[in-house]
Amino acid sequence: MSETPVTNAPIDHSHRAHALLSASSAHRWMSCPPSAVLADKFEDQSTVFAEEGTFLHELCELKLHRYLQDTDPAILEAQYRDHMDNEFYTEEAEEVTDAYVNFCVEIIEAVRASCSDPLILVEHRLDYSEYVPSGFGTGDLLIVGDGILEIVDFKGGRGVRVEAERNPQLMLYALAGLLEFDPLYDIRMIRMSIVQPRLHNTSSYEITPEDLLRWAETEVAPKAALAIAGKGEFKAGEHCRFCKARFTCRARSDYYMSLAKQDFKEADLLTDEEIADILPVAQNLAKWVEDLVSYATAQAMKGKNWPGYKLVASQTKRKYTSDADVIRACTEAGITNIYKTTLLGISDLEKAIGRKAFKDIVSPYVFKPEGKPELAPLSDKREPISSAAVDFGDSV
Repeated sequence: MSETPVTNAPIDHSHRAHALLSASSAHRWMSCPPSAVLADKFEDQSTVFAEEGTFLHELCELKLHRYLQDTDPAILEAQYRDHMDNEFYTEEAEEVTDAYVNFCVEIIEAVRASCSDPLILVEHRLDYSEYVPSGFGTGDLLIVGDGILEIVDFKGGRGVRVEAERNPQLMLYALAGLLEFDPLYDIRMIRMSIVQPRLHNTSSYEITPEDLLRWAETEVAPKAALAIAGKGEFKAGEHCRFCKARFTCRARSDYYMSLAKQDFKEADLLTDEEIADILPVAQNLAKWVEDLVSYATAQAMKGKNWPGYKLVASQTKRKYTSDADVIRACTEAGITNIYKTTLLGISDLEKAIGRKAFKDIVSPYVFKPEGKPELAPLSDKREPISSAAVDFGDSV
């Protein structure tokens, strides 16, 4: 079987649909099976991070097709120019996608050196529904040659380090690849790799087809059966990070409230060991509280009234409308003590030249941004704002 022939069709980026039991969320639904059905009741909320991730994947895809020369060059370049006009296109976007593509090229050439006719698939739909009801995903790069199945996955995030070892997303991709191509290629080994350029993280993990199928039968299939039926035990943990139900999930609330009740030995001062024990608990609690406050604020912005709370504008600081205008105005007035290494901040400049001069000369170039909506107790002295006046563009 030869490599993909050149196509004159434009690259279609709409293939990244998600199944209820998607590979990308496998860590969550395998850890907490009923979360899949529960989370499906909530609307999808697009974030700037998700949108950027989609853009970077598309850029990776275009670059791989350019290297493989399997798509009409004119079509590829036209699509590439469109991506250069995207708000997420930056020099860094080029660098991180180049790092991924360079890794892929090394693997492709190594396979070509040992196999005269490898199968190379970019953004290939992978079906693992034999073990997971309606289960499918999209593999960034899949290569089959010389009895080895290669799965390579790009991660554009800079926050959470993702490892390839026993990674359920990659293992489901590998399972689908094994089911589809083993009858033709007699696969003897599977290698899965993650490339996460922003964290300088590249990791790989190997598994035999026998071990992968055993995992699918003993772990995946039972958990998937529970998940698709909305059954099983709710379990909170770091896998809750991207769950759409995380804001109001009772199991997660109970889990973090139990953390808050942890007892520590009484003493006048905490020991270093106790502080070390408290830090991760405090960080987890802070994240949960942040999620809860974000959810409550977003609902208030939509008109919900929370007992004992109101929607107010957050505190903001004064800003210059233009540094250049302030410099010009002060210079024309003969005032020169306005610099540190840059223009003094508003409070420092007011102190340096006096309130009257500041009001007469600088105040026309100062404004105060509107505060973001935040919840505050009714005892707060700020005036409440109407939810109808809120711009929902920044809502959770």
